[in-house]
Amino acid sequence: MPIVKRITLLPAFVFIGFLVFGCGTLAAQNRTFKGTVVDSEGKPVEGARVTIDGQDIVMHFETKTNKNGEYVYLVGMQSGTFRMVVRRDGFQPAFKQNLVPPLGEPLVTDFTLKSGADYPLPWELSPEEQEAMLKQHEQQMKRKELEGEIKAVFEEGRAFSEAGNHAQAIEAFNRALEMAPDEPVIYAAIAKAQNDLGQNEEALASYNKAIEFDAYNPSLYMNKGVVLNALGKVEEARESFKKSAELDPANAAQTYYNLGATLVNSGDTLGAIEAFKQSITSDPNYAEAYYQLGICLSGVEERVPDAIEALNKYTEIGKKPDQVEVAKQIIEVLGGQ
Repeated sequence: MPIVKRITLLPAFVFIGFLVFGCGTLAAQNRTFKGTVVDSEGKPVEGARVTIDGQDIVMHFETKTNKNGEYVYLVGMQSGTFRMVVRRDGFQPAFKQNLVPPLGEPLVTDFTLKSGADYPLPWELSPEEQEAMLKQHEQQMKRKELEGEIKAVFEEGRAFSEAGNHAQAIEAFNRALEMAPDEPVIYAAIAKAQNDLGQNEEALASYNKAIEFDAYNPSLYMNKGVVLNALGKVEEARESFKKSAELDPANAAQTYYNLGATLVNSGDTLGAIEAFKQSITSDPNYAEAYYQLGICLSGVEERVPDAIEALNKYTEIGKKPDQVEVAKQIIEVLGGQ
């Protein structure tokens, strides 16, 4: 016969007490994270991703904000220290560290997001990236310490340049560059001084170096175009001027005018005509473009009426009396009224 094992029943009150004790232990481990995420104007940010990570324990939680910018996250866990990160498209990430959620009441943590692009936070970088960031920080701190000295040497170079002592200016700018080797303004100043000395190949290299550190500065491309034109590299100059106009539409009239002048000097009259027309399209009151357009058109027989029209416009808005008089004489020679 099978042996029937005896089961000893615990008294009912003992069993119930165990359950109550067990539930109480679980409840004591519940911790709540809650808060609100707003933008710089105080408006709620809906759909922001909120991540909660343990700093001294391996745990990871995620949630999102509602239409009111609110989030709530309830978890069962032992005590620990946590880091919270909030991200949303169109905003820079925000974070808070060393957070210890208490028992029995929520840990309220609010965030304000600033407009901008997302970027990796320090602990999200690889060791190599962390080392590069540390090096960059050290360079920035060193630059800050030398800021006054750099400015003084740079101003010394500017003074030499304004006095026409371009060689001495370059020497001073190079001393400033030793302290700030990634400063585009210094490279641009060196390039200008080199251009003034007729050292256009060197000036081109300096402008390229400046652009390497400031790729969205329209004035660098414009000045580079001037140097390229002086070197006879007309097509490259054209592209540089166009890049400048794209980056700075507000000053496109000046840029296209410079392009037109470059093309005139290279003998490309038809190209210059189009450039001066683009200058006028960008700014209908850009007087010098009308004058140069009229001059260019006057040499094309079938475009003489257009030349007279452009020169007449210049006589109305031109601010150089001698040039206005020349425009009137050309109109008379062309048969205009």
